[in-house]
Amino acid sequence: MKKLIILMAALTTGIVNAQDKFPETQKELEAKIITLDSLAFEAYNTCDLEKSRTFFTEDVEFYHDKGGISKGCDKLMESIRKNICNGSQKILRKPVLSTFEVYPMVGYGAILSGDHEFYIVENGVERKTGTAKFTHLWLLENGKWKMSRILSYNHKPAE
Repeated sequence: MKKLIILMAALTTGIVNAQDKFPETQKELEAKIITLDSLAFEAYNTCDLEKSRTFFTEDVEFYHDKGGISKGCDKLMESIRKNICNGSQKILRKPVLSTFEVYPMVGYGAILSGDHEFYIVENGVERKTGTAKFTHLWLLENGKWKMSRILSYNHKPAE
């Protein structure tokens, strides 16, 4: 329900549209980037790799403190398919919204950082497996926002 509300707010306020410009206020920037994060990870959590791909630059770089580096959108999509969407069990990413911080990056886009939690879903049952910190670098280019660099670090098992 929360995702639906965010999406509806985004669509009705023009936060998500084909051609975009840089938000005029910090509040607008935060709304834009947090909405994009929500939409990107809705695609990730549902294993919609075609939709997920639209949120990343072709030269995206993903840095994971436990798994190493993935360079390029094709490699990232393959990694998600293999490690996140692998059949019998599903891994979910849930953001901790109260930890989100958004910063403008003049001439480029924005930075989003915060905490996220991970869950395994087996037979319809979610079990928290861990937490981590993240930083996403969002590029605004040709009127479109896309993640170009992703850091996922400080992974810890669930308590």
